[in-house]
Amino acid sequence: MKVLVICRPRPGVERADIAAHASAEMDALRELRAEGALVEAYSPGGPGAILVINAERERVDGIVGSLPLIRGGLVEPEVIELHPFAGLA
Repeated sequence: MKVLVICRPRPGVERADIAAHASAEMDALRELRAEGALVEAYSPGGPGAILVINAERERVDGIVGSLPLIRGGLVEPEVIELHPFAGLA
């Protein structure tokens, strides 16, 4: 199952707060990519991220919860299960 994860900074979080954890976050994303769970990752042009994860929903919740920026309470994730349109899959 593919899942879209939209990560937005929590209100009051500054760029400097996120930058302090950027290295650990990128390391975690690289590890997820190497495992095959992280399919795509994008920047929305500012703080935050758009991730596409390919895993069962239960695993996705664990993956998302393990990311340093989310664990640190700096970023709030929105998790959206993606379902293919019938006839286009």
